[in-house]
Amino acid sequence: MRVLDRGLAWLSHRYLGDIPVDRISTVVAVLLSYALAHVFRRIPPRMASVKHAYSVVSTLLLFGAVQGQYAGLIHLAVGSAIAYGLIRLVRIRYMPYAVFLAAMLHMSYSHIRRQLNEQRSGRVELDYTGAQMVFVIKVTSLAFCIYDGQQAEKELSGYQRKNAISQVPSPLEFFGYVFFFPGFAVGPAFELATYRRMVQLDDAKAARQLARRGYRKLLEGLFWMAVYIAYSSTYSFAEMARREFYLQRSFGSTALYLCATGVVVRAAYYTAWKMSEGACIVAGLGFDGYDEAGKAQWLDIANVHVRGVEMGTSLRQLIDSWNIGTNTWLRHHVYLRIARKPSGSAHAASTRATVLTFLVSAWWHGFYPGYYLTFILAALSANAARVLRRNLHGLVALHADAGTARMLVKFGYDMLGWALSKYTLDFVAAPFMVLTLQSSLEIWRGNCYAVVLGVLGIYILFRGLDVGHLLRDMVGERAHPTAKKNP
Repeated sequence: MRVLDRGLAWLSHRYLGDIPVDRISTVVAVLLSYALAHVFRRIPPRMASVKHAYSVVSTLLLFGAVQGQYAGLIHLAVGSAIAYGLIRLVRIRYMPYAVFLAAMLHMSYSHIRRQLNEQRSGRVELDYTGAQMVFVIKVTSLAFCIYDGQQAEKELSGYQRKNAISQVPSPLEFFGYVFFFPGFAVGPAFELATYRRMVQLDDAKAARQLARRGYRKLLEGLFWMAVYIAYSSTYSFAEMARREFYLQRSFGSTALYLCATGVVVRAAYYTAWKMSEGACIVAGLGFDGYDEAGKAQWLDIANVHVRGVEMGTSLRQLIDSWNIGTNTWLRHHVYLRIARKPSGSAHAASTRATVLTFLVSAWWHGFYPGYYLTFILAALSANAARVLRRNLHGLVALHADAGTARMLVKFGYDMLGWALSKYTLDFVAAPFMVLTLQSSLEIWRGNCYAVVLGVLGIYILFRGLDVGHLLRDMVGERAHPTAKKNP
């Protein structure tokens, strides 16, 4: 809509620091979805077909008329039809893999097309590929859940039993699920079983709680939007990709700028994910009944736990708190399904599953070199962090009779872990944001390749020289000082 685009362009230039119009239109679409979500929730459960149709029409309005992604709607409609056809026609044994391959190949085409357009124009623009990434998670998860519905329960995990689908959904329900409007563009992704519980929700008490919970997420998203608007012009990875940026800058000031930039850039993701999560909750997503005490239970549909990312004291905690929907998909529908297949030994199966899961994650994100630098270094850094924690944690572990001095040491250890984890996260994520190999290496060079060298040093010390053995001996002697004297 040209009139809307002109209005948003004026608003951006006048009040929002010239934020690109495509990003503003995404926020406008999410805000409108709150009003549409209230209507969706008030449609009675007995009119489930109306709810499915309403969801599809709302997505056509928001993603098409507001965001102008008509080509994307065509791509996703065709992709949905192909996926549904494969679910219906392919033998159950091969069906989930056929759906997975078709969806990923279609998305690969979209990623390559977008990448070529961005390289020609020199600008990174929002298009339908973000929505298609959510779509791929949904249709492949559904295919595996239908497959699970045909298996013996004893062969399934708890997650698989809860989300197994015994019958293929109708075309209308399928499209209502895939095109669910509050989470269509940016997520969160969720299973069909979760969608069905939402459609059947008929509880006035829960509805009031849904509204409160949903609008709290909206306020959280608006807070992070304010952070992004206020500081995005001051802190950016693009600025760090210029060699001139590092002239007369110390390593300390560069590291602080990198970490501040990481917070500001993540604020844009927090804005989109939290606002979208809130709209999904208002529509009824996430309510999971009552416990024995009559207290409402809620599914965790969040795509990000902000406190875990910003305050976590280990790299693993930071990673697990980020892009949760994708992590859940990769864990339950990629890693665990590969790891459970016989492969000589449990260790060999786990190793193979880890490698293939990494490749699927990289493939899902796209083909920019920066993505692969990020994923490779993230995997190495997470493993190095585990090695370091395993060898150092015993030195500072608190016991019941721990004194003040030891508690201060533990506090210092946690603070150091937080600082190092945050710096590592931002160092690792920089290529993901600047995308190109040259810009990525420029940022790493400006930071003295600190994380790369740190990971290498940990492997040399604890894997090559086995310093951990010496540390464990020290801890043992400290805990049992008379052990050697009285064997």
